[in-house]
Amino acid sequence: MPMPRKLLNRILPARATLKAQWYLRPFNVLLHDPALWATHRKNVLKAFALGLFACFLPIPGQTILPALIALWIRVNLPVVVAASWIANPVTSGPLYYACYRFGSWLLDRPLGSFHVEFSVEWLWSELGRIWQPLFLGCLVLGVIVTGVSVFVLNWVWIRASRRQFSQRRAFRRWLRRQKQKRTGASP
Repeated sequence: MPMPRKLLNRILPARATLKAQWYLRPFNVLLHDPALWATHRKNVLKAFALGLFACFLPIPGQTILPALIALWIRVNLPVVVAASWIANPVTSGPLYYACYRFGSWLLDRPLGSFHVEFSVEWLWSELGRIWQPLFLGCLVLGVIVTGVSVFVLNWVWIRASRRQFSQRRAFRRWLRRQKQKRTGASP
């Protein structure tokens, strides 16, 4: 497995590629900061945590809000955006339903039955009924899932770095032995 930093550098778009995009030109002044593209562990962990927590918030602009916060606190912007896309049109329904159920359980409220109608009146009446358990469930599950995910990602990153370091050290020892064999020197 390649080190997480090398993997990120391979997957994430290059800064020059993004600067060339016409729709990002107005933001070139903001995107020049090297911290927004840094792939060291602490920067990536903060960015991942911000993006993952934002995907649990049932608000419009789930990508814009964490991207603006990433600009402000100077963490890896592509990681924030990618992590915020975990809640997408396919996954957001089950995600928010699980948050609603969890919030209802925390508030000790019975689950309501859903009767779907596509109208603004239905939407406002349902939101008025479910907003408290939904937001509580989103906040609590967001904190729990983000904490566990960041812990696991940090653990995987450190293990991969240590494995890479020990392999490099073992390779250097092997090279020294090979050199000693060629020169006839004893260890």
